[in-house]
Amino acid sequence: MRSQVCLSHRPWLALAVLVAAATACSSDQNTGPLVATSITASAGASQSGTVATALAAAVEVTVTDQDGNAVSNATVSWLVTAGGGTVASAASQTDASGKATVIWTLGTVAGVDSLQASIASGASVKIGAIATAGPMTGLVKVSGDAQSILAGTTSAPLVVRAVDIFGNGVANITVTWSVQGGGTLSSTSTSTDTNGQSSVTLLTGAAPATYTVTAVGNLVTNATFTVNGT
Repeated sequence: MRSQVCLSHRPWLALAVLVAAATACSSDQNTGPLVATSITASAGASQSGTVATALAAAVEVTVTDQDGNAVSNATVSWLVTAGGGTVASAASQTDASGKATVIWTLGTVAGVDSLQASIASGASVKIGAIATAGPMTGLVKVSGDAQSILAGTTSAPLVVRAVDIFGNGVANITVTWSVQGGGTLSSTSTSTDTNGQSSVTLLTGAAPATYTVTAVGNLVTNATFTVNGT
């Protein structure tokens, strides 16, 4: 009994063998490493935090190929583009889910910070965060000191600014005002605005005199103004 089938006598069988071989070859070509072509922010975007501190959550991006498949072991490069902050690592690798993370520490200036994540293909994504001022550490004079005005008239605004350790304006600080030498203040208690500023005016007495106006922020720090009524 013959143990082999001659393919030349059965053309349909020969065709089936060729098709199977071609399919196997094509399958082998499709099992190569995935190529990273796209990167998107997947977690940790649009956070806010205090200047010079790390954001509460790590920033996360996801890397995929042209078909949307997650790409592992892709290198993600991190670059701070605004705000002067820092990242824990300049580059990191994606995991099995195509995700890479980094800890982002904001800069020392209150405002908008920006971080860029990019991959070798040139694709990139920008992530923003808001840096807010830290606790008040001082109260500084902005304008209005050493005025000389006519007796019985009102001074220009006496303006102070509450600042943190980096000089950023601190909002919602209670400022208590007092005056020595007479006169009448427009208010004895004010609150700082979004720029950290607050102000009062002084109505001087009818007779010439020198007035000392003191501003105290959060009952801790103070600034002193002099107004001369002539």
